[in-house]
Amino acid sequence: MIGKMKKLNADEAISRKGTFGGNIEEDIKKIENLQDDRFTDIWSLRFGWVEQQSDKGSKTQKKLMSMLPNGKVVFIDRYQNDTDIVPEDPYICLVYEREREAFAKIIFPEYQPKIYIPPSRLPVMVWRDNKGRIQRRLGKGNSYEMRLLDCIKEMEKLGFDSVKIVYRKYSR
Repeated sequence: MIGKMKKLNADEAISRKGTFGGNIEEDIKKIENLQDDRFTDIWSLRFGWVEQQSDKGSKTQKKLMSMLPNGKVVFIDRYQNDTDIVPEDPYICLVYEREREAFAKIIFPEYQPKIYIPPSRLPVMVWRDNKGRIQRRLGKGNSYEMRLLDCIKEMEKLGFDSVKIVYRKYSR
């Protein structure tokens, strides 16, 4: 991922939470319950599948990994269920750094701005502003391609690292 990474505090982590609803106090309690003397730092991480050779040298296995700005490789904590993790989506995590590597406990997914494309092919951008309010805007242009390109360029101007494009299909 190209972008700036920094440690987050609890308030920043909650403001970047991907799902709505819930209570701020409940989110703080969730962070406190997952924290211990080792897992103390809060980071926003994106995991991807990476092939890794086993210690015996003959087998290769795929593992979900990320990387911190200091170059340490981050693995999912072994007590964490990694089947629900979507590769390349951002997650707010508690991180424990060791000498050579680090381990992460996922707290919750991070919010991602989206471009929705309904069957009418009128792309709609949806994102949160700095105050946490949801903003919506249609793409401008005379054709579907121009409207979609306008949405992508606008998201780039707003400073987002990534955008999820969601195709909607309505069935009768």
